[in-house]
Amino acid sequence: MNKTIYLCGPLAPEGQPPNGGYAAANARTLAALRSQQRSVQAMPYPAPVGGGLAKLLGYVSGFRRLLRQLELQAPGVLHITGLYKQFVLPELLLLRKARRLGYLTVYDIRAGSMLLYYQRLGAVYQALFRRVLREADRVMVEGREYESFVRRLTGQSPFYFPNHVELASLADRTSPPSGESPVLIYVGRVNLDKGIATLLEAARLLGKRSSPVRVWIVGPVEAALQQALVRDYPDVDAQWLGSRSSQEVLDLLAQAHFFIFPTRHRGEGHSNALTEAMSMGCVPLASRNGFNASVIDDAGIILPLEADGAAYAGAVSDIWSQGRWLALSLKARARAQAHYGSPAVIGRLQDEYRMLEQRG
Repeated sequence: MNKTIYLCGPLAPEGQPPNGGYAAANARTLAALRSQQRSVQAMPYPAPVGGGLAKLLGYVSGFRRLLRQLELQAPGVLHITGLYKQFVLPELLLLRKARRLGYLTVYDIRAGSMLLYYQRLGAVYQALFRRVLREADRVMVEGREYESFVRRLTGQSPFYFPNHVELASLADRTSPPSGESPVLIYVGRVNLDKGIATLLEAARLLGKRSSPVRVWIVGPVEAALQQALVRDYPDVDAQWLGSRSSQEVLDLLAQAHFFIFPTRHRGEGHSNALTEAMSMGCVPLASRNGFNASVIDDAGIILPLEADGAAYAGAVSDIWSQGRWLALSLKARARAQAHYGSPAVIGRLQDEYRMLEQRG
């Protein structure tokens, strides 16, 4: 009989929308496991609000509550989606207590900051992080780029568990959307680290070379930043669409041609929006940052981290003028469905749980 999975990490309270990529990915995993008839329960990390002291006390009491919860429920598989950094000690305590109580343990490394923190936070942090990895019965990684590092620290290959998208909600798309000029879209948090100015500069240059392109910007943005960018790029046909529901985002992606993702964010991992964009047939153009390269592979274009708007404009122009868009669109959609569709990804995760249970 399959053990209960206890998914532990950033999770929104029941009935509330997820806040951030971690919580969104965890919510999708929770729903997908339940759809495959797996017994799974949420163990949300504390999310205190207030000043520094209030947050500290909230985290301490919240992790104590999680430790007590381990004692009160039947041992199963504790799957921690780790936040590491300042959470490395409470996560180590959770793993140790779970193992003492007879749980099987999984430590799932999400996002793209793991190497950065390991390199910069000193010997004590490194020792604690190595203990976390070795305490877990199974280590999982969100990106292929982490596999060799984890193998070096633990002596074992980690399980690749990428972000995934529910395919049932995706509309079919086999031909280009109507329109004489391409539509460029960005979805996610709107800030300079995510490369929004690079996108607008690319659109400006494309407009000078040929007919103006349209730009759709989807996601929350500070009013001051939006005003500054509108002022700096007055000749760009940009629609600032704000936050939208999941279905509205998919509908917009189905009408766009290129997903532009020039992120320079140091903590970049496997973007939920990138997966959704590829699933809807958008051709991705992204920076060599986080897990973009291994996610996109040959189904789009990877540009250097420091690439400017001219480089992105050139890539869009080449693909569009050479008639390559449709082939890349179909390839992006096929790659996303084969590698990042929830049924396939969660099926592999279920197999991994079963192998862990057999060994345990």
